[in-house]
Amino acid sequence: MAVHSAFTDESTTISEQEYEHEFNGLTSTADEDGLFEHILVAVDDKTNETVSGVALSLAAAYDAQVDALSVVRMNASVDHWDMVVERREDGAEAALDAVGDVAAERDVSVTKRLRYGTPAEEIEQYAEHNDVDLIVVGEPNRTGLRRFLSPKSVADRVRKSTSIPVLTV
Repeated sequence: MAVHSAFTDESTTISEQEYEHEFNGLTSTADEDGLFEHILVAVDDKTNETVSGVALSLAAAYDAQVDALSVVRMNASVDHWDMVVERREDGAEAALDAVGDVAAERDVSVTKRLRYGTPAEEIEQYAEHNDVDLIVVGEPNRTGLRRFLSPKSVADRVRKSTSIPVLTV
């Protein structure tokens, strides 16, 4: 008897080893194709450093502009609102600083942005309004109960809501 999960993720993810192999030797064809002139990397306090590494490697290869965006999740039902928002802001700022550190190591310029709202919606709106060519976002490792309580990740929502290419790492 075969058992099939209703929550199977069909997206392709990339491991750190594959990232090293695939992107470190990448050569630019941006002048020929005009691909990836503006890359958006979406991060939060749980984002793996590999996500920003992939985005910055692509930016270096294509001589692209990079924006790092972190969204402070806002909802009206939060107790002790100020304290929760401040904690989320600190996490978002730390994530942006981590992208900045990786960018400095690779000598790539990055513009850091902090927004408030629903992450998937803010990522999509930012990308649409700023002529982004590629969105790079991390795919969370959701297992067990967490996978059932939250079957859609921010990466899933962004992929389904925008016509801009989305690279999930």
